[in-house]
Amino acid sequence: MKNSSPRSKIGIFIIVLGFISPLFGLIIPFLGFDTTTTAALVTVFMVGGPEILIVLGGLLAGKEGILLVKNKVKRLFGLPEGKYPATRSQYTVAVILLLLWFVVTVFSGYIPGFYEIPFVRDNILWLCIGADVIFLIAIFGFGGHQMITKFSRLLKWEPWELPDKG
Repeated sequence: MKNSSPRSKIGIFIIVLGFISPLFGLIIPFLGFDTTTTAALVTVFMVGGPEILIVLGGLLAGKEGILLVKNKVKRLFGLPEGKYPATRSQYTVAVILLLLWFVVTVFSGYIPGFYEIPFVRDNILWLCIGADVIFLIAIFGFGGHQMITKFSRLLKWEPWELPDKG
């Protein structure tokens, strides 16, 4: 990272901040804020905030920064660095984990009374942390280069070509 641009370094810093922001959410309840402020801050640091920071950091870091962060995360999970193809079963597991993440983080909000279920209400923090871990494992652990390439194509603008009516 010694030849990295300042933009790339800022992007990497924001990505790291996105990964550690749930830890700030664990500290907020002990700071003595009123209940509304505490709930709002914990929500920002636990749900949504990490994802937004990671995407924003990825946009700033560019390919160079993303490759550096990807390799560090892969090393953390004991996976080989660089680009490697995922097997069909690995990719299937990644898709299943992403669907599970979607159900836990997005779909569950549309189920009336879901957050009032005693187990969910008592363990919402751990469910949010678990969902973020599932997302990261799906993308970096099982999805391989194919999954990361698909996500990067989602963020890249491509001109739209309409088929000929001929």
